Formats: sequence, structure tokens, C-alpha cells
Amino acid sequence: MHKGILRRTWGMWILTVLLGLTVAIVGVLVSLGFMSGRELYEQKVIYKMETDASSTSIKVLDIDPSPLEIDDETYYLVKHNYGVSFLRTDASEIKQILEFKEALSEKTNALASSDFYLNIRVVDEKEKRGKSSVQTNITPEMKEAFEEKFKLSPLSVQATLDKLDLKHFLTITDSAARFVDIAMFIVAVVFFVIVFGWQIIRVRRIKKHYARFDEIFPDYKDNMKRLLDDAEYLDDKLCVLVKDGILVSFGTEFKVVDLEEAVSASVFRQKSKWGGKFNFTFFYEGRKKQEEVPLGDLQDNVVDLVHYLREVCSYNVYIQF
Repeated sequence: MHKGILRRTWGMWILTVLLGLTVAIVGVLVSLGFMSGRELYEQKVIYKMETDASSTSIKVLDIDPSPLEIDDETYYLVKHNYGVSFLRTDASEIKQILEFKEALSEKTNALASSDFYLNIRVVDEKEKRGKSSVQTNITPEMKEAFEEKFKLSPLSVQATLDKLDLKHFLTITDSAARFVDIAMFIVAVVFFVIVFGWQIIRVRRIKKHYARFDEIFPDYKDNMKRLLDDAEYLDDKLCVLVKDGILVSFGTEFKVVDLEEAVSASVFRQKSKWGGKFNFTFFYEGRKKQEEVPLGDLQDNVVDLVHYLREVCSYNVYIQF
């Protein structure tokens, strides 16, 4: 394999590997949502009153069976190993926990020996939406209601106010949350497959042009730099040379174009918010087949190349900018 193939593709290979690792990490995080609360807890994936973007767990030590209603949402005050948090859920979701609490209502940490574990998600007080938008999930009014509820709750006897989590509330990981996780994972996998597939196609295309170079210039295949001295036309800034009617582009892409096989050629300028770059497009019979050669952003050099090709080519070379 030519060294130039690796030199021109290593950056994308590194990106592809990093993207693959990211997909693997996303896959692991998604799998957490399908584990039981106990399994997560045993693997030390535990909520510690901190932000967490994936599923985590708590062991329920106690609960206030009297819920707090805010904006048609129901919140239960739950004590766990790291403090006291509000859990947004319906009574049907924690029916067994409430039944045990009713039977053991007088005990401190009434549920500690009952092995109740929950697979939960953490909702932050504020959440970024896009570049500049911030969504507030816990308003000052909600904080005030949370504090008041805690002060009136039997759990306030077991824990001080500083153990109350006011920066987050919890939700139980449900099928809707799992569906979103799976959708994100599928998008990540599809993106990885597209990038990986595009890289494979790019490598094959570059290898094809290197093979063509070796066939046309067998005397230079072991020392390609020597061709720079023997070229009839050379522009180091555009990374383009011409020898014996063959144009070789040796920049970020490696292209070998037989100028006599084409029937016309045009230079196009591709504009973007970072500026404009030029591409040489060679058209072949029927205009179905074409070859594109990137030229960078040096307009004067591109114009000089066009003037040269107009002298040596038997067809029209157009400037489309």
C-alpha cells in the first residue's frame, strides 16, 4: 500500500474509531435503561444527588405516602442512601412501595429492609435546549413548594433540610424513555455506518487512482517526488502537476486524470460560510461520467491552471465563477 493512502485517510480513520467508541458507549448507556433498579445498584450505578444523563438507581429507604400536586403532576418525597428527593410518578407505578409503607408506617427507614430499588432518571433544575435556550424544570415556586412539603413531612424528622435535593427531581425509567434511548442509539449507529461506508469508498477510490498512477508512470511509482522535477506544469500551492497529458492532484485527495479522455472541463466555486473553494470537473462522453479534482481557494493559481489547460487540451475549459 502506498504511504499516501494512509496519510490522506488516517484523520478520518481516527474519527471513525472515535465515533465507533461513542456508539459503543451509547449502547452501554442505553442498556442501563433495561436493567432493574437492583441490578444497577449492585453495579454501583447509584444516584448521589448529582446530574446524570442516563439511567441510575436508588434504594428506597422510606417514602412519604402523601403526595405533592404541582401543575397536574404528582411528586412523592423519597428517602434514599444519599438524601431525600422528589419522585415524579403516579401511585400505580409505586403501588407496592406505598402498600409496604402503609403496613410499616411507624418505623424509621420503614422500607430499608424491603429491598425496593428503582431504575430512575434525573431531571435537572435547568436544562440546555439548543445553543442559547434554557428550559427551567424546577421553578422558584416549585422549590418553595418542595421545601414546605419537606418541613411538614414525617421524613423531616429523619433528615435535615440540607439533605433535601432541590436541584433535581427523579422519574421512573419507563417505556417512553427507553424508546427515546433506542431511537438515539439507532441514529448513532446509522451515522457511524454512513461515515464508515464513506471512508471505505474513499479509500478504494484513492487506491484506484494510485494503481492508475503506477500503470501510467511505472518509473515513478517508487519515487513519486521525482515526478515533481520532471513535470511539464507544477503548482505546489494547488498540489497539481501535468506530465504527458496526465493531470495528477496530490493534495488531500489523490487523483489521476487523463486529459485526452475528457470532452470538456469546468472550474466551479463552492461557497460556504468559511469561504469558497474551487473544484475542477472533467466531463466525459455523454457527460454521465465525470471526475472532480479539488483545487483549494487560490483563485489566481486556479486561473493560471485553466489558461495552461486551454493550451494543451483539445476541448473547452470553462471558468464557472
